Amino acid sequence: MLLKRVFILLIFCSSLVFAHRVAGVDMSLEKLEGDKILVKAFFSKSKKALGGNEVRLISMFDNRVLAKGKLTLDGLVLNIPSESYWVYVLVRDNDIVKDGLAPSGGFKKTVELKKIAFLYTVLASLFFLIISLFIAYKKSKKFKEIQKI
Repeated sequence: MLLKRVFILLIFCSSLVFAHRVAGVDMSLEKLEGDKILVKAFFSKSKKALGGNEVRLISMFDNRVLAKGKLTLDGLVLNIPSESYWVYVLVRDNDIVKDGLAPSGGFKKTVELKKIAFLYTVLASLFFLIISLFIAYKKSKKFKEIQKI
Protein backbone atom coordinates (compact mmCIF):
# COMPACT_ATOMS: atom_id res chain seq x y z
CA MET A 1 0.00 0.00 0.00
CA LEU A 2 2.79 2.40 0.97
CA LEU A 3 4.79 1.45 -2.13
CA LYS A 4 1.74 2.11 -4.27
CA ARG A 5 1.41 5.63 -2.86
CA VAL A 6 5.12 6.33 -3.29
CA PHE A 7 4.92 5.10 -6.88
CA ILE A 8 1.95 7.38 -7.62
CA LEU A 9 3.80 10.30 -6.00
CA LEU A 10 6.88 9.65 -8.16
CA ILE A 11 4.79 9.51 -11.33
CA PHE A 12 3.09 12.78 -10.41
CA CYS A 13 6.41 14.54 -9.68
CA SER A 14 8.05 13.26 -12.86
CA SER A 15 5.10 14.46 -14.95
CA LEU A 16 5.81 18.03 -13.83
CA VAL A 17 8.96 17.97 -15.97
CA PHE A 18 6.78 18.25 -19.07
CA ALA A 19 4.50 20.99 -17.72
CA HIS A 20 5.24 23.54 -20.46
CA ARG A 21 4.91 21.26 -23.44
CA VAL A 22 1.86 20.80 -25.55
CA ALA A 23 1.72 17.38 -27.16
CA GLY A 24 2.33 17.58 -30.89
CA VAL A 25 3.09 21.32 -31.04
CA ASP A 26 6.55 22.89 -31.16
CA MET A 27 8.04 26.38 -31.48
CA SER A 28 11.10 27.66 -33.31
CA LEU A 29 12.97 30.91 -32.75
CA GLU A 30 15.14 32.52 -35.40
CA LYS A 31 17.25 35.64 -34.99
CA LEU A 32 16.92 38.17 -37.82
CA GLU A 33 19.00 41.22 -38.66
CA GLY A 34 18.34 44.41 -36.72
CA ASP A 35 17.81 42.62 -33.38
CA LYS A 36 14.53 41.07 -34.39
CA ILE A 37 13.24 37.57 -33.65
CA LEU A 38 11.04 35.36 -35.83
CA VAL A 39 8.70 33.14 -33.81
CA LYS A 40 7.05 30.18 -35.52
CA ALA A 41 4.81 27.51 -34.04
CA PHE A 42 3.94 24.31 -35.86
CA PHE A 43 2.62 20.80 -35.44
CA SER A 44 5.49 18.40 -34.75
CA LYS A 45 4.51 15.59 -37.13
CA SER A 46 3.06 17.43 -40.12
CA LYS A 47 5.14 20.63 -39.75
CA LYS A 48 1.96 22.59 -40.53
CA ALA A 49 2.21 26.14 -39.18
CA LEU A 50 -0.08 27.46 -36.46
CA GLY A 51 -1.81 30.77 -37.02
CA GLY A 52 -3.81 33.09 -34.78
CA ASN A 53 -2.15 32.05 -31.54
CA GLU A 54 -0.94 34.75 -29.16
CA VAL A 55 2.80 35.18 -28.58
CA ARG A 56 4.17 37.00 -25.54
CA LEU A 57 7.68 38.01 -24.59
CA ILE A 58 7.77 37.89 -20.77
CA SER A 59 10.51 39.42 -18.61
CA MET A 60 12.43 36.95 -16.43
CA PHE A 61 12.76 39.61 -13.73
CA ASP A 62 9.22 40.68 -12.91
CA ASN A 63 6.99 38.80 -15.38
CA ARG A 64 6.07 41.94 -17.32
CA VAL A 65 4.79 41.50 -20.84
CA LEU A 66 7.53 43.09 -22.96
CA ALA A 67 5.82 42.50 -26.32
CA LYS A 68 2.94 40.51 -27.72
CA GLY A 69 1.30 39.75 -31.01
CA LYS A 70 -0.62 37.16 -33.02
CA LEU A 71 1.03 34.44 -35.08
CA THR A 72 0.46 34.29 -38.81
CA LEU A 73 1.20 31.27 -40.95
CA ASP A 74 4.56 32.88 -41.82
CA GLY A 75 5.40 33.50 -38.15
CA LEU A 76 5.65 36.67 -36.09
CA VAL A 77 8.53 39.16 -36.08
CA LEU A 78 9.18 41.01 -32.80
CA ASN A 79 11.97 43.24 -31.49
CA ILE A 80 14.39 41.48 -29.13
CA PRO A 81 14.22 43.04 -25.63
CA SER A 82 17.36 44.25 -23.86
CA GLU A 83 16.73 42.04 -20.81
CA SER A 84 16.40 38.28 -20.32
CA TYR A 85 13.00 37.01 -21.40
CA TRP A 86 10.87 33.97 -22.19
CA VAL A 87 8.84 33.43 -25.34
CA TYR A 88 5.32 32.13 -24.66
CA VAL A 89 3.04 30.77 -27.37
CA LEU A 90 -0.49 30.22 -26.10
CA VAL A 91 -2.05 27.10 -27.58
CA ARG A 92 -5.61 26.43 -26.44
CA ASP A 93 -5.44 26.62 -22.63
CA ASN A 94 -1.76 25.61 -22.52
CA ASP A 95 1.46 27.36 -23.40
CA ILE A 96 4.83 26.57 -24.94
CA VAL A 97 7.79 28.33 -23.32
CA LYS A 98 11.38 28.81 -24.50
CA ASP A 99 14.19 31.10 -23.39
CA GLY A 100 14.52 34.09 -25.68
CA LEU A 101 17.49 34.76 -27.94
CA ALA A 102 19.96 37.48 -26.94
CA PRO A 103 20.39 40.67 -29.01
CA SER A 104 23.64 41.17 -30.92
CA GLY A 105 25.14 43.30 -28.13
CA GLY A 106 24.01 40.93 -25.39
CA PHE A 107 21.46 41.53 -22.66
CA LYS A 108 21.80 44.67 -20.51
CA LYS A 109 20.09 42.85 -17.63
CA THR A 110 20.53 39.10 -17.26
CA VAL A 111 19.15 36.59 -14.81
CA GLU A 112 21.74 34.61 -12.90
CA LEU A 113 20.98 31.00 -12.09
CA LYS A 114 21.73 30.43 -8.43
CA LYS A 115 22.68 26.79 -8.00
CA ILE A 116 22.54 27.13 -4.23
CA ALA A 117 18.83 27.98 -4.38
CA PHE A 118 18.21 24.81 -6.40
CA LEU A 119 20.17 22.80 -3.83
CA TYR A 120 18.14 24.26 -0.94
CA THR A 121 14.90 23.49 -2.77
CA VAL A 122 15.91 19.88 -3.40
CA LEU A 123 17.04 19.40 0.20
CA ALA A 124 13.82 20.90 1.59
CA SER A 125 11.73 18.69 -0.71
CA LEU A 126 13.61 15.57 0.35
CA PHE A 127 13.29 16.55 4.01
CA PHE A 128 9.51 16.95 3.75
CA LEU A 129 9.22 13.73 1.74
CA ILE A 130 11.11 11.78 4.43
CA ILE A 131 9.00 13.32 7.19
CA SER A 132 5.77 12.45 5.36
CA LEU A 133 6.94 8.86 4.81
CA PHE A 134 7.86 8.60 8.50
CA ILE A 135 4.44 9.92 9.58
CA ALA A 136 2.69 7.55 7.15
CA TYR A 137 4.66 4.62 8.57
CA LYS A 138 3.76 5.56 12.17
CA LYS A 139 0.07 5.95 11.31
CA SER A 140 -0.04 2.62 9.47
CA LYS A 141 1.60 0.94 12.47
CA LYS A 142 -1.02 2.43 14.84
CA PHE A 143 -3.80 1.43 12.43
CA LYS A 144 -2.57 -2.20 12.43
CA GLU A 145 -2.50 -2.18 16.25
CA ILE A 146 -6.10 -0.94 16.37
CA GLN A 147 -7.20 -3.63 13.91
CA LYS A 148 -5.67 -6.36 16.13
CA ILE A 149 -7.87 -5.31 19.05
